[in-house]
Amino acid sequence: MSDQTVIERIRQHDVLNVGVSLGFKGLSFRNVLHNCWEGFDIDLARAVAVAVLGDVGKIHYMPLQSGDRFRALRDGVIDLGSFNSSITFQREAESDVSFVHPMLFDGEVLMTPASNLLEPVEQALYTRERRIAAMRGSTTEENLKRYFGHLNLSCEIRLFDSPTQARQAYQQGECNIYCLDSYLLAGERAQLQDKEAHIILQDRISLEAMSPAVSSHDTQWLKAVTWIMRTLIEAENLQVTSKNILEMSQEATGYLHTFLYPSEQHCKNLGLRPDFIRAIIHQVGNYGEIFQRNLGKYSELNQPRRDNNLWSQGGMLYSPLFI
Repeated sequence: MSDQTVIERIRQHDVLNVGVSLGFKGLSFRNVLHNCWEGFDIDLARAVAVAVLGDVGKIHYMPLQSGDRFRALRDGVIDLGSFNSSITFQREAESDVSFVHPMLFDGEVLMTPASNLLEPVEQALYTRERRIAAMRGSTTEENLKRYFGHLNLSCEIRLFDSPTQARQAYQQGECNIYCLDSYLLAGERAQLQDKEAHIILQDRISLEAMSPAVSSHDTQWLKAVTWIMRTLIEAENLQVTSKNILEMSQEATGYLHTFLYPSEQHCKNLGLRPDFIRAIIHQVGNYGEIFQRNLGKYSELNQPRRDNNLWSQGGMLYSPLFI
């Protein structure tokens, strides 16, 4: 490993190398028409680029299969993993990666054609056949074995390297159940030719906390990305948005001023630009804005926030203090 820090490497090359998924609508999806990447995970990466380089555009995206993600982080091929990965004990223990602040609370669910249900009850217990499409290298296979074992139901799990392969196998009938995290599955369902004929069942296979990931070998970078993520949450908590950031910056007093104008020395210690908080909110927005435009009410998916609301609104999101 080089003695050069991750932030020094990023600044030297003037680009942030980001690992993303192979393409999940709403999370990280390449818009071929506009030749750009978009989604929730993409906006998290854009916030990091702003904080370090001052520009949302200075990112090189690298689509990675699930099995290659953590190796790319460990080997320094990418600086940041923003690929909707679940935080697990095994991954942090084995992979030389560290997860930053949890940014999406979700869980795996099942989709099946309505014709695969024995009765009009939207539960796995009432499925006729169970050939399940899942992603290789994810937590899904283990979760499915545990869940269907608990129900005392047999199932055949078929693993795929990309969401395109899994979706095609499901659409063509090779598999008759598709298992993914619920926000991801909503995006996959939206791309089916006959989406109204497919039902997302009530079963919750797992509870997952997702987070961007970084190499464990650079504590400065781990701290920096962690506080960048917390910035997005605390900005929403303080009701600072991309639309009012200029006004709020001018009028800020007390804790709001402390948040928007952090100590330059503290920023320097973490390798962040002194204006990183204001710049992130101005160029990317707060957590709520990011969620709603990619997954929520302003998106094609139109998904509820559920646990991804602020703690004050019954959700699980909150940030430690910026003092």
